[in-house]
Amino acid sequence: NLAEAVWNTLELYGLKNRIMAVVCDNASNNDTLLQTLGEKCADEGIDFSDKHSRIRCLPHIVHLAAMQLLECIGAINKQVAMSYQESVTAPLDREHDDYAA
Repeated sequence: NLAEAVWNTLELYGLKNRIMAVVCDNASNNDTLLQTLGEKCADEGIDFSDKHSRIRCLPHIVHLAAMQLLECIGAINKQVAMSYQESVTAPLDREHDDYAA
Protein backbone atom coordinates (compact mmCIF):
# COMPACT_ATOMS: atom_id res chain seq x y z
CA ASN A 1 0.00 0.00 0.00
CA LEU A 2 1.33 3.40 -1.00
CA ALA A 3 0.38 5.13 2.25
CA GLU A 4 2.22 2.50 4.30
CA ALA A 5 5.35 2.93 2.18
CA VAL A 6 5.25 6.72 2.58
CA TRP A 7 4.52 6.49 6.31
CA ASN A 8 7.33 3.98 6.87
CA THR A 9 9.72 6.26 4.97
CA LEU A 10 8.66 9.25 7.07
CA GLU A 11 9.27 7.16 10.20
CA LEU A 12 12.62 5.89 8.97
CA TYR A 13 13.96 9.41 8.44
CA GLY A 14 12.24 10.98 11.46
CA LEU A 15 10.01 13.20 9.34
CA LYS A 16 6.52 12.27 10.55
CA ASN A 17 6.01 15.46 12.52
CA ARG A 18 7.48 17.62 9.74
CA ILE A 19 5.06 16.79 6.92
CA MET A 20 3.32 19.93 5.64
CA ALA A 21 2.06 19.02 2.18
CA VAL A 22 2.26 16.39 -0.52
CA VAL A 23 2.74 17.16 -4.23
CA CYS A 24 1.14 14.59 -6.51
CA ASP A 25 -0.81 14.19 -9.73
CA ASN A 26 -4.57 13.74 -10.04
CA ALA A 27 -4.62 9.94 -9.78
CA SER A 28 -7.35 8.64 -7.47
CA ASN A 29 -4.89 6.46 -5.54
CA ASN A 30 -3.32 9.71 -4.31
CA ASP A 31 -6.69 10.63 -2.75
CA THR A 32 -6.47 7.41 -0.75
CA LEU A 33 -2.81 8.08 0.09
CA LEU A 34 -3.58 11.53 1.51
CA GLN A 35 -6.65 10.33 3.41
CA THR A 36 -4.66 7.52 5.03
CA LEU A 37 -1.76 9.86 5.87
CA GLY A 38 -4.27 12.25 7.45
CA GLU A 39 -5.68 9.43 9.58
CA LYS A 40 -2.21 8.27 10.65
CA CYS A 41 -1.19 11.82 11.55
CA ALA A 42 -4.40 12.32 13.55
CA ASP A 43 -3.75 9.08 15.45
CA GLU A 44 -0.33 10.41 16.46
CA GLY A 45 -1.50 13.95 17.24
CA ILE A 46 0.26 15.42 14.20
CA ASP A 47 -1.40 18.48 12.64
CA PHE A 48 -1.94 17.46 9.00
CA SER A 49 -5.08 17.88 6.91
CA ASP A 50 -5.44 15.65 3.87
CA LYS A 51 -7.92 18.13 2.39
CA HIS A 52 -5.70 21.21 2.81
CA SER A 53 -2.24 19.69 2.33
CA ARG A 54 -2.45 18.32 -1.20
CA ILE A 55 -0.64 20.28 -3.88
CA ARG A 56 -1.52 19.16 -7.36
CA CYS A 57 1.39 19.02 -9.77
CA LEU A 58 1.13 22.15 -11.95
CA PRO A 59 3.00 20.72 -14.97
CA HIS A 60 0.60 17.76 -14.96
CA ILE A 61 -2.41 20.08 -14.87
CA VAL A 62 -1.00 22.25 -17.69
CA HIS A 63 -0.34 19.11 -19.76
CA LEU A 64 -3.91 17.86 -19.27
CA ALA A 65 -5.31 21.28 -20.19
CA ALA A 66 -3.12 21.54 -23.31
CA MET A 67 -4.13 18.07 -24.51
CA GLN A 68 -7.81 18.93 -23.96
CA LEU A 69 -7.40 22.21 -25.86
CA LEU A 70 -5.69 20.48 -28.79
CA GLU A 71 -8.47 17.91 -28.90
CA CYS A 72 -11.21 20.59 -28.74
CA ILE A 73 -9.78 22.64 -31.61
CA GLY A 74 -9.38 19.52 -33.73
CA ALA A 75 -5.56 19.51 -33.77
CA ILE A 76 -5.59 15.96 -32.38
CA ASN A 77 -8.27 13.36 -31.82
CA LYS A 78 -8.99 11.49 -28.60
CA GLN A 79 -7.12 8.40 -29.82
CA VAL A 80 -3.97 10.46 -30.47
CA ALA A 81 -4.27 12.07 -27.03
CA MET A 82 -4.57 8.67 -25.35
CA SER A 83 -1.72 7.26 -27.43
CA TYR A 84 0.48 10.22 -26.48
CA GLN A 85 -0.30 9.75 -22.80
CA GLU A 86 0.73 6.09 -23.01
CA SER A 87 3.93 6.98 -24.87
CA VAL A 88 5.13 9.39 -22.18
CA THR A 89 4.96 6.61 -19.63
CA ALA A 90 7.14 4.25 -21.66
CA PRO A 91 10.57 3.31 -20.30
CA LEU A 92 13.30 5.81 -21.07
CA ASP A 93 15.52 3.84 -23.39
CA ARG A 94 16.10 4.01 -27.12
CA GLU A 95 13.93 0.96 -27.78
CA HIS A 96 10.86 3.11 -27.06
CA ASP A 97 12.07 6.31 -28.77
CA ASP A 98 10.96 6.52 -32.41
CA TYR A 99 13.03 9.66 -32.91
CA ALA A 100 16.32 8.53 -31.34
CA ALA A 101 19.40 9.46 -33.33
